[in-house]
Amino acid sequence: MVTIKFGTDGWRSKVDGDFTTVNVRRVAKGIADYIQQQKPSSNRIFVGYDGRAGSGDFARACAEVFSTMGLETLIPPRPVPTPVAAFAAINFSLIGAVMITASHNPPAYNGIKFIPSYGGPATKDITESIERLIPSEPPVHETYAHLQQIGMICCLDPIEAYIEKLKGLLALDELKIKMVIDPMHGASSGIAESLLKGLGADVRVIRGEIDPDFGGVIPDPTPPNLKDLQAAVLQNGYDLGVALDGDGDRIAAVTEKGDVLAANQILPLLYLHMMGKRSIKGDAARTVATSHLLDKIALAHGTGVIETPVGFKYIGALLRERRIIIGGEESGGISVVTHIPEKDGIASALLLAESIIMSGSTLGEMMNEAYDSYGHFVSSRLDLKLDYSRALSLRELENILGTSILGKRVVDKKKVDGLKLILEDGSWLLFRLSGTESLMRVYAESSKKDFTDSLLEYGKDTILKAQ
Repeated sequence: MVTIKFGTDGWRSKVDGDFTTVNVRRVAKGIADYIQQQKPSSNRIFVGYDGRAGSGDFARACAEVFSTMGLETLIPPRPVPTPVAAFAAINFSLIGAVMITASHNPPAYNGIKFIPSYGGPATKDITESIERLIPSEPPVHETYAHLQQIGMICCLDPIEAYIEKLKGLLALDELKIKMVIDPMHGASSGIAESLLKGLGADVRVIRGEIDPDFGGVIPDPTPPNLKDLQAAVLQNGYDLGVALDGDGDRIAAVTEKGDVLAANQILPLLYLHMMGKRSIKGDAARTVATSHLLDKIALAHGTGVIETPVGFKYIGALLRERRIIIGGEESGGISVVTHIPEKDGIASALLLAESIIMSGSTLGEMMNEAYDSYGHFVSSRLDLKLDYSRALSLRELENILGTSILGKRVVDKKKVDGLKLILEDGSWLLFRLSGTESLMRVYAESSKKDFTDSLLEYGKDTILKAQ
């Protein structure tokens, strides 16, 4: 049988490959065994699923295993975003939740993630425990119909309660703003628009129907995938455009002038909003690959920034411990201490709309004001396929790189996750081996696009020569 290993946030694979009903049942058995070893006070678990082909069937396969093992399983009547599943675990005092989703990956993929009772990503020790408990053969189980009949599988729709939770995040009772929502045909379809319209926003929706094929576009809110959103904002003079990924936990934004803002820009703006108009002061956290603009803001306000490895589970732990008021990662995930310790694109969209209204400025003006006050930052990334017949270690790479890059002295080296080189002018270059693919990810940031591009090219050339 396939050996199943969890990545940064669950297990993912191709549906025509390893991601089969048999293997999903095996993972469900491992999760159930882990839960029962903890001797929980509750026996109820939520199983959510996104809009991908087969996700509902995989969710029902999980439910059959859980319920046969004595866990009362709650399933929603429709696809839901991952943050809704995380919210359900907390709000309904469950032993946890499982989410069937491959998030922002293409439709050929699916995945399964376990969300413990605290409503955030499972930590590494939890996923390693589950991996050890996954059986080599699929477990026996009762039928779905029988388990429903005896009350071990029930329907639970947490969306209304989730919407009320999101309304409670805001300082404003209304959001009088014109905005375009792009759920990218994902699980957030219908939820974000209903919430915003209920708050008084003038909302236009594009790609707002759940589609297992995501309209032929990968449901990842990166600039190449947001041309329709940019056009919709510009054509009708909207204040803001927001895109959400396939399972609604990632966000990207479009300004009134059509510029795309990623989490590297949105996270600092929300941090400023919380400490400014919302008067919630405290430290922030970011992953090692996320913009240092956050650090400049913290320095100016007498607060700090905690740098974590890549993976929202590290941010979530800091939110749970209330060591930070906000945290995020460059790939689009953000959350705040007053919400769940899981990244949430819809919640981030609400707070971003509120920040525009309360600032009295446009989103573009807010971004420019941040750059004027704290410095300009340009971030970028590239992925390089590796030849594993000649494995390249980060230690070898460190020895090759030396003490200066493109004429700038290396003043610090960080190994929180990968190898990060800090240059004398504050620019940086990061090398990370992918945990799931034969890739070396190279990240760079500087004050100018040309130099950031040069850093990436330098990183690429160094890796290719080393191989």
